[in-house]
Amino acid sequence: MARRTKDNVWDKFSRIGVILVLLYVMFIILGFAVRLLFFSDERGTSIIPEGNGVVASAEGTSAQSTAASETATTNENILDLSVDKTYLAVLEGGTAGIAVNMSTTGAASAGDLLWSSSDETVATVDNAGTVTGVKAGKCDITVSVKGNDAIAQTVPVTVRHLEQKDGCTYVDGILIVNKSYGLPESYDPGLDSTTKAAFEQMKADAAKEDLNLYIGSDFRDYAYQVKIYNNYNDLYGWEMADTFSARPGYSEHQTGLTIDCNTIDDAFGETAEAVWLAEHCADYGFIIRFPDGKENITGYQYEPWHIRYVGVDTAKEIMSQGLTLEEYLGVQSEYAGPWEG
Repeated sequence: MARRTKDNVWDKFSRIGVILVLLYVMFIILGFAVRLLFFSDERGTSIIPEGNGVVASAEGTSAQSTAASETATTNENILDLSVDKTYLAVLEGGTAGIAVNMSTTGAASAGDLLWSSSDETVATVDNAGTVTGVKAGKCDITVSVKGNDAIAQTVPVTVRHLEQKDGCTYVDGILIVNKSYGLPESYDPGLDSTTKAAFEQMKADAAKEDLNLYIGSDFRDYAYQVKIYNNYNDLYGWEMADTFSARPGYSEHQTGLTIDCNTIDDAFGETAEAVWLAEHCADYGFIIRFPDGKENITGYQYEPWHIRYVGVDTAKEIMSQGLTLEEYLGVQSEYAGPWEG
């Protein structure tokens, strides 16, 4: 009887011991969970400062990066980097930013990164990822983790030359007309013959697939654009008119390089002709000038009917990368102020 009592006491202490051990393990697991939940950054953390919207980076440009990376301490919390561009164009003397996202498992900052340029005679990059064009040419801008070049992203950069001739603006030889760059009132070339021939060939090839492409509108002189814009201004006000109609002197139609296909309305975008045009226009040297989703860049609403001739090679490069002409040339499209006509 005494032995059984002793055994029962021992069994009770054994059970209590097991319970205490289990509670201890649970508290340890809970502690790790709390630490991960409240003291660790999520994967995919973006560090984007105010200003130009790019990640501030570690000190050092291309001239310093090699030496710095050899002595830098690597932040092992950084798993990967991603950038917001696969292509960047900038004018000589101009600037543009590259934004970076960091995928992490813990604390990380912009100071854990290095920026570099493959050719600083073409373009430089500062500690905030801001690229400055020096002279026309091409180079690569790279952002990497300090002390770990295996985690890096590279963006090809083209620096372009802007010049003005007789009141017209050309970037690497391409005539640019948008809200920032206009044409003289006297500029009156008519429909460009190369543009017309390219469209006629495209029209003929589309017809072989039972599609009907035709010119709804092409060249417009300055005076005609005055009438069009003023009409929209009277109907909707200049702020709304500016989203879909160009002010006089700022219309691409005045270049003679632009054609509006078929019916000039949103319904065209739902047609088989519009789908074919978007897929094949670059083969004939045209681009969809105002693509969907790029309104903040071009300054205009999506126009699936509006094509601009830039030549086959340039058109294929622009369309294959999903760029606008502004992005390809490295220019802005913004009016200097409100309409005062």
